[in-house]
Amino acid sequence: MKAAVNEFASLASTYRLLARLWIREVDGQLLTSLLRSPLCHVFTEAGGTLPPGATSSTLEELAVDYCQLFLGPANHLPPFQSVWQRGQFQSESAESMRSYVSILGYEPGDLMVDHLGVQLDVMGGLLDFALGAVEHSDDVFDLPATYFAKHLAWMDSLLETSIKRAKTDFYRSTIGMTRDFLCSEEIMWAGTRP
Repeated sequence: MKAAVNEFASLASTYRLLARLWIREVDGQLLTSLLRSPLCHVFTEAGGTLPPGATSSTLEELAVDYCQLFLGPANHLPPFQSVWQRGQFQSESAESMRSYVSILGYEPGDLMVDHLGVQLDVMGGLLDFALGAVEHSDDVFDLPATYFAKHLAWMDSLLETSIKRAKTDFYRSTIGMTRDFLCSEEIMWAGTRP
């Protein structure tokens, strides 16, 4: 049981790191952390490609790539479930997300609740929540399994299109890591779904 608890704690951390990479562009502090051990080894072993350093020109190049991919002003790929499933902001996926956000007391800041980064962060929170209750219930992982099916199994088109449009190896690899991680997670959570 202890091994399973450690595995789920590690998964929660992975969700949170991916969430941070999707919520906003990489800043100097995050890039410096990614370039240091042990995070650099974990990141590259998972398929990530890091720039050679945290220079101002590197940070600017990454910010421009993030902006053209996800912010606009034109031809960007908004990372929102409602946009990719319904073609509009704030559809029923956002309403469903509000219930999960409420359970955790999660504050998405100025982001809409069905933003991919928020969704990844909430999954990390749900895993932490489940880990805190693991001694009290056998079905403690039903909530994250249901959440995954509703809010993390929608993004194939976003991820594939984003990989093709990414201008930097860093974002191309980060998007690919997200895709690969969520594919493996989907297999695991499908087996635990109620």
